[in-house]
Amino acid sequence: MQTASQLESVHLLRALLREASYLPDANARTYFRRYIVSRFRAYQPVKNANHSREAQAIERYTQRSSRRRHEDIIKARTRAMQRKGQKGLNYLRRATVGEAQCLEKILLFTYGRLGRRKYALQEKLLTPDAAAGNGEEEPAPLQKLYYSNDRFLSFFDAPRKKTPAATHYHIEISDRFPRLKTVLKTQHAAGITLNRSIKTPYLKTPIHNVWHRPMPVRRARNNVRRWYADTMSHLLPPLPNEEWDAIKAMIEGTKHFGFVKRRTPAVQHNLAPVAEDAAFTALVNEAIAMNKPSRADRPLGSNRTHTLNTRFMKRLYTKLFSYCCKLDWDEERNKWNATWGRGLHRMSAHRYYAPVASSLFAGVDDAGKIFRRQRNPDNANENTPTPP
Repeated sequence: MQTASQLESVHLLRALLREASYLPDANARTYFRRYIVSRFRAYQPVKNANHSREAQAIERYTQRSSRRRHEDIIKARTRAMQRKGQKGLNYLRRATVGEAQCLEKILLFTYGRLGRRKYALQEKLLTPDAAAGNGEEEPAPLQKLYYSNDRFLSFFDAPRKKTPAATHYHIEISDRFPRLKTVLKTQHAAGITLNRSIKTPYLKTPIHNVWHRPMPVRRARNNVRRWYADTMSHLLPPLPNEEWDAIKAMIEGTKHFGFVKRRTPAVQHNLAPVAEDAAFTALVNEAIAMNKPSRADRPLGSNRTHTLNTRFMKRLYTKLFSYCCKLDWDEERNKWNATWGRGLHRMSAHRYYAPVASSLFAGVDDAGKIFRRQRNPDNANENTPTPP
């Protein structure tokens, strides 16, 4: 027999899956359904798990956040995880009723601008290209210089000075990772970021310490680690070309949005007959009830709920599109090209200044004043009488 705590977890799982099925984006519904199931599966005891080969393979290669916890850890964290799940349920409910900030964050998680999928997409950038590699596994320049096999050191070239009198080294991303280098440079050049922009697309580290001695190896290695961690936390990885093109098509109106189909309302059969006086009394009592929310109680400003229609979703997708890019291979130049989406604040203004019916405004200046006719100096001299 299940305990009260176990029943609460089951009810919470069903409520989360039900609320996730109401999201107005098809990819968001799939992503959050898998995410919810994986998080609940991690806190399922081993004795209740499925022992098939497929389930064991998933257990072996799944991510760390989805690995099954020990039974003692499950018991210790049950109440805390239930409270966390309840907060997530409230957040999903706010998103499905049309709260803009919540729904925008749901889309950022779905398309890899935040959360787990962001780092999964970044892993593709951290794989060297086949054309850039020579087939032999050799330590990177920084791994040799700093006597370490840390993975983050393999993404950089050897440090170099810009001038002989320079006080800092410049360390660029290695040419073995052209996709990472392209996305990093284009994002920095366009100034695209969710919170804080990337400072530089390369690492600038001092050559000497405050005593004008060569920088210790451990401190130099930690400088590289800090720059790498900070940059990767702000790097927005490219989307698969199919998803990027799908978002663009929905914004342009050439593809339908993935709204949830309206459900047929339930119809009650074999209703008991109600007297006319009783029905009228119930209608009056419902109309004069004081416990109903009024318009003054509804949230205003950016927290107000919106109707989930095409116009509202197009505005959210346009904002999301400005944080997304895709990579295409240029055969002529033999390099990767990053194409970033254009948001509302990046629309070109020249289209708004195109002349339309200019004949209606002929003869006036920008302020709307009529041009003054200038006298011809030749005619003025002819009409002016000459003195005797």
